[in-house]
Amino acid sequence: MSILIVDDSAVVRQMLREMLANVEGADVVGEFASPGPAIASIRSNPPDVVVLDIQLVNGSGLEVLRAVGTNHPDTKVLVFTNYAEDVYRRRCLEAGAHAFYDKKSDLQTLRQCLCCLAPAGRASGTRRQANGG
Repeated sequence: MSILIVDDSAVVRQMLREMLANVEGADVVGEFASPGPAIASIRSNPPDVVVLDIQLVNGSGLEVLRAVGTNHPDTKVLVFTNYAEDVYRRRCLEAGAHAFYDKKSDLQTLRQCLCCLAPAGRASGTRRQANGG
């Protein structure tokens, strides 16, 4: 299962990468801090899953979410954010997010979701991409 991490925080990206190292079948294929490079990466090599923050450098995770939903309906987007208010949850789910998680309390729930998705993911032979942010 190929996973792309899109988050403005290097600390969060590292934490997610370390967590995903312990998820059987998970392969982090790229990390980005801003929407533009993330969308370009998704267009050229769509991952199975995108773990996405709402607040990004030079833009919003909603841009990424809309691009994925429009062009890559098989890619599941898991929003993982500090902006867990109902208005953001509703916007993300309406825009096509598979799930929505609060960074303050849902890390283990996110991990469980990724573990459940892993067996259904397609085999990934993709190479790791450089950090775009």
